[in-house]
Formats: sequence, C-alpha cells, structure tokens
Amino acid sequence: MSSAGEGRCPVCAAPLRTGLCDWHRVCPRCAYEGSTLVPRIDTQAAGGDLDEVAREQALGTLRRRNFARLAARLAAPSRSLAGDGAKPRLLDVGCAHGWFLEAVADTFAAEGLEPDAAIAAASRARGLAVRDGYFPDALAPGERWDVIAFNDVLEHIPDVDAVLAACRRHLRPGGLLVVNAPDRRGTLYRVGKALARVGRPGAFARLWQHGFPSPHVHYFDDASLGTLAGRHGFGLRTRLRLPAVGLAGLRERVRYGGDVSPMKGAAIAAAVAIAIPALALLPGDIHAWIFRREDREDGERSSGFDGTPGDP
Repeated sequence: MSSAGEGRCPVCAAPLRTGLCDWHRVCPRCAYEGSTLVPRIDTQAAGGDLDEVAREQALGTLRRRNFARLAARLAAPSRSLAGDGAKPRLLDVGCAHGWFLEAVADTFAAEGLEPDAAIAAASRARGLAVRDGYFPDALAPGERWDVIAFNDVLEHIPDVDAVLAACRRHLRPGGLLVVNAPDRRGTLYRVGKALARVGRPGAFARLWQHGFPSPHVHYFDDASLGTLAGRHGFGLRTRLRLPAVGLAGLRERVRYGGDVSPMKGAAIAAAVAIAIPALALLPGDIHAWIFRREDREDGERSSGFDGTPGDP
C-alpha cells in the first residue's frame, strides 16, 4: 500500500483528494485523512528547532498521567504474556524521555528505541534502557517482544504498512501492539476543521504539527487503524480513551513551538481550561488502541482483557 504522500489512501488504495489545506489529504472512499508533510527529525537542522525543557513543561504532567493509565490497562494481560515467570518484554518505539518506560517498569522488562541520539543519551543517563535508532532497523532479525508500543509515534511514520509488518515479525505469538495516537473523530480535531473551513486554519495546522520537525502524516480512527492492523494479522482487543489536554502545563503547551504571543497564548489557554470539563463528555481526541497478534495455533487463549470494546 502507498502512503498519503504518494497520492493513494494507505487504507483502501483509492486516490486521495486535497482537503482543507494544500498539504491535507482525504480519502473519498473510506474517509481516511493524511498529509504530505515531511518528517525531518533525522536531519541536522531539525535538532535545535524545539526546546526539550519547554516540551517537558508543556507535556510532562499530562503524558505521565496518561502513561500511568495505559500501564494499568496493560497490567492484567501482562500476566499471560510471559509463561516462564520472567517479566514480559516491552519495546517503546520513539520513547523520547522514557516516561512510558518508567510507567511500566514494575510490570515489564521495558526497553526504548529513540532516533534522537541526544535524547536517547539523556534517558540512558537516568538509568533507562534506551537504544539509538529507528524501528525496525535497530533491532536484530531474531529479536522478539511481548508488547510493542507506539506512543504518539505511528501517526508520524509515512509507511505504516511496513511498520506493522515489522511489528508482526518482532512480536511473539499472542503479543500486543499498542498504538496511542490522535483520533480524527475527536472534538478538538472537529473544531479545528470547522475553523479551517471558515478561513482560520491555524488550529488545524497546529493539530497536524505543521512546521514541527515531526508533523503528523496520518490521523487515524477505529476504522482506518483497524483495517491497517487487520491486514497484518492483528485484532483489536480494547481501546482506552486518554485526555488530550490538562490544566498542568496548558499555557506552556499552547505556546510550545514559539508561534503564539504571550497574550494570545494566555487567552487560548484560558478558553481551553474552561472547556476541559465539557471535553470529557464529548468524543475523545486521543485513544490507545491495543491489538493482539492473532495466530491460529493460539485457539481461544485469553488475552487478559475483559472483552469490552473500551472507552468512547
């Protein structure tokens, strides 16, 4: 399958159409949304674009809380993943500062993979097991994991099919694939689209991380991600809704990237803060989808989940 940048839908292969911006693409057949934005995290120029201290101030509290919730959801199935009494192995792809590695440390033998060498080194200095490099190139051909997680990562990778195929190769039978990503059905995303339609595309571009070193290439939903994962032998086991915004670090997050004035940032942060209680009742902007590698020989072996579809 092609990527959005090649002009065809990676989900159904239909020709894509230009959407709300010249870089935005939509599929008229299956409603997939993608972009022609080009990630450049591996270029020398990209390294100094974003202040990592500001990033932690903006996102640290929210991400750590979300990772704690996701780690708790994975605790029950972890007991069925390793049959020899050892902790099951978990790989966090694009682990950044290692916050998810810390969240799952009590349950999993966790290791991270990070393409930014400086960030990887800083995480190792804090005692975390982090490799430099990209998935799957940095893995040995025979390495196998019980869980492979993509936290705010898969939506940045152009060739999702190749990545999912590699996940199947590197997961043990019955292993779990975790995709924590923005959902195109979310309330904030819908608001951004509505503003773009009336000539105010700023929020929409920001949601796609336009102008950032690693912009979004895809905006998934249940249907698109389920089809992509199913193509490679993964079945959805559960879905967890995660908050997209929180009060802690909100003003810093609005200004993160340097393109918003202090006054405007304060006004936007205040408006979002007022809306947070209502957002909890509306369609969520972030979900963690947990898929299981399906193998015929597994029979009806329990995955450790209760069989419910998950949060809305």
